[in-house]
Amino acid sequence: MRHGVTVGTLALVLLVISGGLVVAGGSPRVTVNEGDIFLGNSSEFSKPAVVDVDAVYARIPEYREIVEKNLNDSDPRYLILLRTASDRFRSAIDKVADSRGYDLIGGIGSISIEGRTVPNITSLVVRALPR
Repeated sequence: MRHGVTVGTLALVLLVISGGLVVAGGSPRVTVNEGDIFLGNSSEFSKPAVVDVDAVYARIPEYREIVEKNLNDSDPRYLILLRTASDRFRSAIDKVADSRGYDLIGGIGSISIEGRTVPNITSLVVRALPR
């Protein structure tokens, strides 16, 4: 979605875990973009997953209102809606992590493991969104 600021950027504003590239020693080679991690510790994980942030936010009513009304940070409702959307996103991430045992969740492309496909849990996260 292109609306000046990407959904991923908006999510990171409220959910950022600062850092950079991490490469774990030994085999397989693991690469993590810390800026796109929503849950977990990149130095200690066993079951990672990725999520399409844009696809999840597109299903959150408060975020859709921001987009449909073309709200920005000068509008009083913008931060309230953005915070609610972020809380819904985080709640769904936490619910899927708890129920499926994922201990590191990041945006698409944020986690790569040599010779292995990191599961995409977008559909699980969408289904877990609070109503």
